[in-house]
Amino acid sequence: MTNILKSKILWINIIVAIVTVVMLGILTLTFLKYYTRHGEFVITPELKGLYEDEAESILKQNALRMEIVDSVYLRNEKPGIIVEQTPKAGGKVKSGRVIYLTINAKSKKQVIVPNVLKVSKRQAESTLKSLGFVIGNVEIVPSEFPDEVLEIKYKGRTIEVGERLPDGAVLSLKVGENAAYEGSMAFVPILIGLSRDAAVMKIAANELSLGDINFDIPPANDGEKYMVFRQSPEAGERVVPDTRIHIWLSKDAKKSQAQQQDDFFD
Repeated sequence: MTNILKSKILWINIIVAIVTVVMLGILTLTFLKYYTRHGEFVITPELKGLYEDEAESILKQNALRMEIVDSVYLRNEKPGIIVEQTPKAGGKVKSGRVIYLTINAKSKKQVIVPNVLKVSKRQAESTLKSLGFVIGNVEIVPSEFPDEVLEIKYKGRTIEVGERLPDGAVLSLKVGENAAYEGSMAFVPILIGLSRDAAVMKIAANELSLGDINFDIPPANDGEKYMVFRQSPEAGERVVPDTRIHIWLSKDAKKSQAQQQDDFFD
């Protein structure tokens, strides 16, 4: 009798254990299904071409979130719009998923103006266009150096090499031309014996351009003591306007005096 009783208790325990395991399994699956929302998903909306606030509003309606992870610059796209998203539009994602976004920069990229002075018009245009600049007006002016770029302008202002301008800026070029020049000629003034500043002013006053400035001995914070002792082209020559005048300077007054004497006897 005792053995039979023990056997019944054993079976009861086994059945209870089995039922307990089954119930735990059912409860676990139910919990996981609820926790992961098994079978529930949201279709990722198309966000490309929208602005951040527009995308955020749409994602909230779909129980999704967003995060800006990168910014790029695309010249042909509107500043600030979304240009890429992960996951892609049309995919199935779980509610609450983060959608990672890349936006187009809100301000234009700044581009350094390269040194295209004294190079051919064709080469200058090619270089500038490859960097994203647009070539606008090309002004042809008389010069001793044909087909060379003499000046770059942006919105009417002369641009220095190395300046930063917005991508897509429209630049104007001034290009030299001396073939078949029929306009009035300029005369090269006497610069020998003048200081550097005085020579520069006199060159500009005669509708000419300053070329290279050379020193026999490099100045050490005493450039005002130097005087012109040589110039090219020489004084009295007839040249086309905007011709570049190169000067040589020295602190040795004898050099300029000697040159003046040579010019007198010539």
